[in-house]
Amino acid sequence: MKGVLVLCSLFILLIGQNIQDARMLGLGGAYCTLSSGFRAVGINPANINYNTNWTVNIFSSKTNILNNFLNLNRYNELNGAHFDNPLSTSYYPKENISRILKGQGLQFAINSIMSIPYLNFSKDNYAFTSNLIFYGDVQFPQAFIDLMFFGNPIGKELDMSFSQNILSSLETSFSYAYDFGEISLGGSLKYLQGIYYSNMEELETPYFKTDTTAFVGSGNYLIKQGLGGLGFALDLGLSTKEFDNGMKYGVSIINAFSSMEWNNKALMNGLEKLGVSFPVREKEYFFFSFKIDSLSSETLLGGASTQDLFKTETYKVSIINVDEIPVIDPLNYIGDMPPFYIDQTGDLSEIVSSDEQIIESDKIVKITDGRVFIPTDNLNDLSSFKAEAFTMNYPTFLRFGVSKNFKEEDVVIAADIMTGFDNMFGNEEKWKISIGTEINKNPKIPLRLGITLGGKDKQRVGFGTGYNFGNMKLDIGYGYIGGFSLNSTRGADLALSMYYDYKKSDQNKLTFIDKIKNFLSTVFDKVKESFQSDENN
Repeated sequence: MKGVLVLCSLFILLIGQNIQDARMLGLGGAYCTLSSGFRAVGINPANINYNTNWTVNIFSSKTNILNNFLNLNRYNELNGAHFDNPLSTSYYPKENISRILKGQGLQFAINSIMSIPYLNFSKDNYAFTSNLIFYGDVQFPQAFIDLMFFGNPIGKELDMSFSQNILSSLETSFSYAYDFGEISLGGSLKYLQGIYYSNMEELETPYFKTDTTAFVGSGNYLIKQGLGGLGFALDLGLSTKEFDNGMKYGVSIINAFSSMEWNNKALMNGLEKLGVSFPVREKEYFFFSFKIDSLSSETLLGGASTQDLFKTETYKVSIINVDEIPVIDPLNYIGDMPPFYIDQTGDLSEIVSSDEQIIESDKIVKITDGRVFIPTDNLNDLSSFKAEAFTMNYPTFLRFGVSKNFKEEDVVIAADIMTGFDNMFGNEEKWKISIGTEINKNPKIPLRLGITLGGKDKQRVGFGTGYNFGNMKLDIGYGYIGGFSLNSTRGADLALSMYYDYKKSDQNKLTFIDKIKNFLSTVFDKVKESFQSDENN
């Protein structure tokens, strides 16, 4: 048991809410009215020219890692626990595990955003940004947990469904904001360049079952990948000015009307010319299958090997519809035989290979929706297969924000309410509320604290600080996911940002050091003028 928990912990270390930078993380996501410059893109483009004249990114990176079950407290409870004796001092009810997972199995995810240095900047009302985005998740079936803790009930089929998603893309946008005085309107046109996408599709429900004599089970999975995606998205935002009482309001919709089409030939051909090789060709996918056939102590003692009873196969396939496969009479066929066909004189549901050295007939798989998977490891010509370009939605979400600037106290409090319109790549169709505060008692070192409530994670908390080197600013953010402490968190957010932020001089906002510099400069100018006056006399 201890080994299993350690393995899960290591997995978590190796692998959200749409947090974009360190300041946003420190505020718990309450950023709709406080973002500015290039950092407003993807949050509220109406804020591009808010409280700044131009900004440029030096470095910015944000990553979160999370799971849906394990934290340090739970690890300590399970490590060495007794699951069957309620009288034991280390007793832990197994039912608690099922209650926590709610039948969803173990889930792990990672989300990362890397802003390309110097290619994220703003000037007055305009902004240009370019960000690398990576997302990955994997879900293991609840059956794994049930087998581990509850054994295998006789006659019950256990669902062995897996899911896995990986996305990497380059998001480039051009943004513009127009100031009407009391309010600003802004928009961003985004170009979405997909780099790689992969997901695992289960072909008919995989299962594992124990009957009265043996174990049986089977499952087929198709690992689909996209190479070279292309799409567009639109961000729209509205923001008020900061009123005399310190209040500010905003609303935005991000990635509206967005989608991305994958398997774009232009990108693949370009990368291949640069010497980049891909694990599969266009029109090709990975196929994985397993089959357990009458696995029992009797069959093992009877001389059967585990390879005979438990079979797994992984090979490359291409997809064709069954009605596109030629139906012929092989004995009377004139000309070159097709690589695979349906014999009209035999079983019309059986697909036959014309050359077993190239295509093995027993590896051809037909499923109920009419798709047929043809092994292609030894097949050079894939022209008979169609390229399955496919379209996926891009995460779209809506955000409302409000903030209050307590100028005399050097404190800002902000709140956002947000929801997603889909469940793509960490997005979710659930309402969440974020509340954050930024304390600027020391203008050089801001302090930030924020919290998000709602969604699958229930709660998140963020901490942040930084240092202002004049116009050069450094921000650091750290957050807990699903808990309020290191022991209760099921994941972590990390972010680091460095950028240049220039705004026209505002005497009321100068720091103490800036005021000393200006004072000394004024004194120096007065002394210089005095010397020049004496020389003229």
